[in-house]
Amino acid sequence: MKKILLFSLLSSIFIFLTACNQEKQNSGEVPEMVDVQLEVPKQAEAGEAVTLAAHVTQGNENVDDADEVIFEIWAKDKKEDSTMVEVTQHEKGIYQADYTFDESGIYYVQSHVTARRMHVMPKTEIVIGESSKE
Repeated sequence: MKKILLFSLLSSIFIFLTACNQEKQNSGEVPEMVDVQLEVPKQAEAGEAVTLAAHVTQGNENVDDADEVIFEIWAKDKKEDSTMVEVTQHEKGIYQADYTFDESGIYYVQSHVTARRMHVMPKTEIVIGESSKE
């Protein structure tokens, strides 16, 4: 009988503590989304290094503790041949890399930013050389 009473008491305490813990976790505010502004020129020349940058913020705060920032680059209609480019933190909230486009054409630059338990993937376009938009 004592074992049943002890088991019931311990079970009740466990359930109570678990419920209190859940309440604390759910009572927090929803964090603001991480925002990424890509800083990529609209046009550049083939064979010249281009600086690609991502300005990462959350609310009014620069994010300088991103878990991962990578640029994915591909030519128009050739996403399967994309290149992943690692970046370095240049200053607070600014992550950048230099990249040389070998051929003229239309390219896409997409950042993959993982920061503060969120993943953001904005994309922009850059025209290399005299390529006309189609």
